[in-house]
Amino acid sequence: MNFKQNKKGIAPIIFSLIVVIALFIVFLKVVDLATRECSVDTDCSSDSYCSSDYKCHKHPVITQSSYVPAALILGICILAAAYIIRKKGDHGAGGHH
Repeated sequence: MNFKQNKKGIAPIIFSLIVVIALFIVFLKVVDLATRECSVDTDCSSDSYCSSDYKCHKHPVITQSSYVPAALILGICILAAAYIIRKKGDHGAGGHH
């Protein structure tokens, strides 16, 4: 019978502990919401966006790249490979006749 009385005495303590933990979680959530710089893109200036860390970041400037040098190198390599293959084909055909 003494054991049952102890259970009743612990219930309010456990309930109070749960309430304190819940209030602490709510407090942390409110602080998190209050410290955000933005929640949506419209909270930022027109040249910025709201990222997943809830801060405004400038849109990256995309620079155009010139692919002409790479295309020239690739074209020269293809022409050189075709020339080498053609020379090997001519040399091999002449040697068999």
